[in-house]
Amino acid sequence: MRSDGSKPKVVIVNSPHPDWDYERRELSELAELRVARCLSYEELLSEAGDADIIMVGDIAHIPLTGEILKKLAKLKLISVYGVGVDAIDLKTAAELGIIVANAPEYGVEDVADHTLALLLSLLRRVPMLDRELRRVGWRDLRSDIEVIRKRFGALRRISSLTIGLIGFGRIGRTVARRLRPFGCSILGYDPYVPDEMFKELSVERVDLQELLSRSDVISIHVILTEETYHLLDEKAFKLMKDGVLIVNTSRGAVIDERALINALRSGKVLGAALDVFEKEPLPADSPLLKMQNVILTPHIGWYSEEAMAEQKRETVLNVKAFLLGEKPPYAVNVS
Repeated sequence: MRSDGSKPKVVIVNSPHPDWDYERRELSELAELRVARCLSYEELLSEAGDADIIMVGDIAHIPLTGEILKKLAKLKLISVYGVGVDAIDLKTAAELGIIVANAPEYGVEDVADHTLALLLSLLRRVPMLDRELRRVGWRDLRSDIEVIRKRFGALRRISSLTIGLIGFGRIGRTVARRLRPFGCSILGYDPYVPDEMFKELSVERVDLQELLSRSDVISIHVILTEETYHLLDEKAFKLMKDGVLIVNTSRGAVIDERALINALRSGKVLGAALDVFEKEPLPADSPLLKMQNVILTPHIGWYSEEAMAEQKRETVLNVKAFLLGEKPPYAVNVS
């Protein structure tokens, strides 16, 4: 309740969901709820300038900078429909007393499943072979394995490979569990996870340099921070094996995209499977779109109907807890 006796104002900004029935059902008795589509800062300030709480989806084009947060004078909580909070100035939010919370547990299985789908498709060159079969016909491909080797590189059995996981949080660990039955060797790098978690899943803990130099396939599972921005840059690619495969379902800017493109062109990286990109939507003139050794999906790894429901529940749970005078369970900028 506000000091004037009115209900707190909650504005849903750029929600990824087609309806807000759940939000209304859970929050309408506690707050005044409004839904807005904001494509500019002017629209954001007009729609949410008096909000106590905002629930945000896609704000990559209108990041919540310190300057903008200071203009949202009544704001006390930002609850994100998703895991990433890289579009929010967390430091300024904390200084202003604004709690930022996310939805960290939704979609873990789905991103792990998508990672595995991309990894196996890349290993077996499924999309590439599908395109070539339609283009040149059965005989040219099936009759000469050397044609396959020349066009797509030699195919490898997964049980013979070493797979490196950069990031060993919820998703990284779930990927490791899914990989274990394939019999491959698994390396893991994450400075923030205790040894016991690696040992529990029989994953060899190594530093980043060793992971890069030993892995046949590298899969990325970290959030985007100042520390992880361009974690895989030109220097990192030079440390990798020739013919390495790259899978990224985390955040695009963890990879220096220009360095990746150069590595793909040189053959240092034999192939890549990407669900995320430095700039989204992926620009129509991106060289990645013309590369035959790259699999692309439109940042959809998180999606399933089950994940959508989980995302709503976690995002609303943060808001409901705050309205009831409790700490949001998934707050990221308060201890």
